[in-house]
Amino acid sequence: MNRRGFLRQMEAAAVAGTVGLPASGCIGFHYVNATIRSDRAVVRREAFGDQRYVLIDVPALPLPLYVYRNDDGSYTTVSTRCMHQGCQVEPVAGHLVCPCHGSEYTNDGTVLRGPTRLPLERYHTELDGEDVVVHLVTA
Repeated sequence: MNRRGFLRQMEAAAVAGTVGLPASGCIGFHYVNATIRSDRAVVRREAFGDQRYVLIDVPALPLPLYVYRNDDGSYTTVSTRCMHQGCQVEPVAGHLVCPCHGSEYTNDGTVLRGPTRLPLERYHTELDGEDVVVHLVTA
């Protein structure tokens, strides 16, 4: 089983084990499908729903990408690979946190707290009509 499948099973188990809370109130990872076109990943804006971010799997990359909708309507994309020792960072309370050693990053990949000293890898992201287009070459 891949990491995405595992996380989805864990999310479903957490929702099933929570009594008295609506599923929409539970925190989970919001994976969406992206269409890969050459060196671009394309996500429909509607895929975000009420969420500020989505995670997308790209077959050529070992970990998912984190695509964040900024307050001004623009989008930012970063790798979820922590620059300290390569663990997958996770969205927590409005920023990204590495569960392995505690590094923290802003939604655009800037370091908030170490031990990491390097920002997350960034990907140029733009809007094309109703599509969010992520260029799969790091910026």
